[in-house]
Amino acid sequence: SRSQLRFVCSNLIGRKYSYGENDCIHLVFDALDQLQIKNPGVQAAWYDMSPRQVLVELNRYCDRVEHPSYDGDIALLDVRPMAFGVVWQNGVLYINSFLSAVDWKPVERLSIRRFYRTKNR
Repeated sequence: SRSQLRFVCSNLIGRKYSYGENDCIHLVFDALDQLQIKNPGVQAAWYDMSPRQVLVELNRYCDRVEHPSYDGDIALLDVRPMAFGVVWQNGVLYINSFLSAVDWKPVERLSIRRFYRTKNR
């Protein structure tokens, strides 16, 4: 039920960030798994791709959407290097570089380049 989903991803907040282990790609798939949304899982080849190649790959699994409408929509943050977050409870779960951990902020308080929704939703 919707009320059960309210807390489903709360255990991700505060998880420490370690590049290559618990990075933003892993955060996205961990959140999608908890929300029971099918996803391709982390592919090692993604770490060797250019940002353009990553976006091409993302378009294989997702459709671009103007506004997030569902928990589990994916946010491409307007930061460098490229980083992703997951829409959850009218905000975004993302890796806060100052905390080196997963954080949550309301959507309107983050600079986001675009949103995506998995095709198999």
